[in-house]
Amino acid sequence: MMDGRSDQAHLIRRGRRRFFWIMLGVPLLGGVLGVLIARQVGDGNLPSWSWGQPPEWAPVTGIALTVLGLLVEVGALVWAARRGRLRSRRQSPLWAMGMRERSRLVKQVRHGDIDAGTDLATLTVVARQMVDGGWWAILAAGLVVVNLGQALAQITSPVTLGIFGLVAVLFALAGWQVHRDARRAATFLRHHSTEPTRVPH
Repeated sequence: MMDGRSDQAHLIRRGRRRFFWIMLGVPLLGGVLGVLIARQVGDGNLPSWSWGQPPEWAPVTGIALTVLGLLVEVGALVWAARRGRLRSRRQSPLWAMGMRERSRLVKQVRHGDIDAGTDLATLTVVARQMVDGGWWAILAAGLVVVNLGQALAQITSPVTLGIFGLVAVLFALAGWQVHRDARRAATFLRHHSTEPTRVPH
């Protein structure tokens, strides 16, 4: 039978794994579906409504943007690893919480309101992680560039153009949300913590 500390460590590891698979699975699933739909369009199984021959610059620009987006992704991951951002949250007790409880705490940090019975120390940990997690917006920006590149590469087909364009918009919204949350968390820490906090730009 596990003691309290071992049980907490197990819940933390399980929470980290769940988060990892969600963050990996959602973009991967979207990419796979996009490729499959694009292949179906290319094989003639779905209507393409071709616009004819694309401009010469479109495929070249699309490839360049795709490579640029991938470089941004790799650069962000390397930067986060060197700064310890990937390791800093590994043992956080917040991983042991359910999604609903974490969402409730994040909402309090966003709005700067502390509900009765909520521990300020716990909210401070949440806010610090939101600030530290602001770099995820760079990953989202890289994915936006990648999908815009893919959209240009498939500019002759409104179907694939719309798919990659929609995915790019979704990643842009996600990156904007992460950046805004990081700034709100920094404001929360300034008002409720005596420790200095760097405001994301």
